[in-house]
Amino acid sequence: MRYAIYFAPPIDSILWTAGCQWLGRDPLRMRSLDQPDVPGIDAALLSEATTRPRRYGFHATLKPPFELGAGETEEALFAALTDFARNRKAILLPPLEIGNLRGFLALRTSQPCANLNKLADDCVSQFDRFRRQPTRQELKRRGQGLDVRQAVLLQRWGYPHVMDQWRFHITLTGSVDGPQAEAIKAFLVDWFDAALRKPMWMSELCLFIEQKAGADFQLRKRFPLARSA
Repeated sequence: MRYAIYFAPPIDSILWTAGCQWLGRDPLRMRSLDQPDVPGIDAALLSEATTRPRRYGFHATLKPPFELGAGETEEALFAALTDFARNRKAILLPPLEIGNLRGFLALRTSQPCANLNKLADDCVSQFDRFRRQPTRQELKRRGQGLDVRQAVLLQRWGYPHVMDQWRFHITLTGSVDGPQAEAIKAFLVDWFDAALRKPMWMSELCLFIEQKAGADFQLRKRFPLARSA
């Protein structure tokens, strides 16, 4: 079983509804949804292009997936997250936009946000005591293709895209390129237009759980952040 600390929009928000339908799965209710028809893109191709993000659910990663270390329990993790969240203020996210990130399409913040970066850094560091330390073989496998800085972060935190290498993003596709990428991106701009017009607050932290290796991630519990000043 693996756990992950994510941001997910409020369940009653347009963004949550649009995002889950785009990926074709509701990770809270654990049910499949009909994906929209994208002009010029076959339904089977769209399903394949969204296979990986669909398994993880509509989210932005704060603390990447981890197994519990020896002696740690789910109850202790719940308690720590409850305490952590109540001592952090909600954050008004910068406007989100559709962009390309390392070959896949994602919702990204349009400008830097120091409070957001600080929250992500704290999630990585303060919950690291719960993480099982990876084996040498796991580190070797995860370390392929990394630069020097990312390799250092992998050794320290078990994941390369954290701290100064972290960028807020909600993954919308797997790797896509060429005309297909342009067609999907054009559709996504329209698909999320209404949802992105409204200010979006990060008002909760979400704990997602992978019950067994390869299973779809489930949104297990939301932890409210303190109200903003």
